[in-house]
Amino acid sequence: MLSVEGVSKVYGRGGRRRSAVSDCSFACSAGEILGVIGPNGAGKTTLLRLISGETTPTTGTITVGGYPQGTRMARRAVGYAGDPPLLPSELSGVEWLKYVAGHRARHPRERTSLLQWAIEIADLEEFAGRRISSYSKGMVQRLALATAALAGSSALILDEVLSGLDPIVARRLSGTIQKLATMGRSVVIASHDLSILERLATRVLVMCEGRLAEDLSVARLVGERVAELTIAGAGIASIDRLLARFSGATRTEDGVEIPLTRGVTVEHAIAACRSERIPLAASRIRYRALEDMLLKAAASNRDQQPAA
Repeated sequence: MLSVEGVSKVYGRGGRRRSAVSDCSFACSAGEILGVIGPNGAGKTTLLRLISGETTPTTGTITVGGYPQGTRMARRAVGYAGDPPLLPSELSGVEWLKYVAGHRARHPRERTSLLQWAIEIADLEEFAGRRISSYSKGMVQRLALATAALAGSSALILDEVLSGLDPIVARRLSGTIQKLATMGRSVVIASHDLSILERLATRVLVMCEGRLAEDLSVARLVGERVAELTIAGAGIASIDRLLARFSGATRTEDGVEIPLTRGVTVEHAIAACRSERIPLAASRIRYRALEDMLLKAAASNRDQQPAA
């Protein structure tokens, strides 16, 4: 449904020439949700804008729904929600969606049907008649998703559409994205929140300095998670008791890492610290495979840079 072949994007000329995306190739099937992750400046947004047709590649080809990017049929096949979403604040949600539906269908009855579908799919009924300028961030993100769903018949390209939302709204929009995928859309979603991609995606593209460092399954990403616990003060002396409680746990400079496998969760690790009276300074989930991969890719890219 979506194919990217040898795509690069270069800005500037001469000494100011800068490569934002370099030789990227991948495919996303109908009904598949593909995640895109990477550090700031990795090229994620540029890649999504290339797929959506917002900008054109310097080299390479993109097809959406079987149509070459840039053609009228390709533009009708893809829906894009950028970060931040660009929506006309002076209109109401209904007025904006009517405008978008007008580009999708000629017959008034069909436009009305599409409008109602977009409102329902993103659960907009309670505020669709209000001006967009009065919307909260969650409302804006829901309208942006409805716009993309209405505009794209084959593929949805979503840039941080779930970022910064409260858990209830994020869960609701996640359900909407899953529903659109079951309808046959190809979905490409960039996010800094790996827990979101855990729930939604089956594969993840890892980007680093404009290149695809890896195309890996979410199962692999999740399978190598660890709880990284930083132990406070005198609690360091009690680390051996934690190591004995969790298989595969290892000592670190500031505490301990506990693999989140065999049903072990961060909550289990924190509860063990409490029961052992070990004070915690901090805790986080670390995606070991991902971090190691990004560090390796960044080092490889630096080695390939020509000497000044």
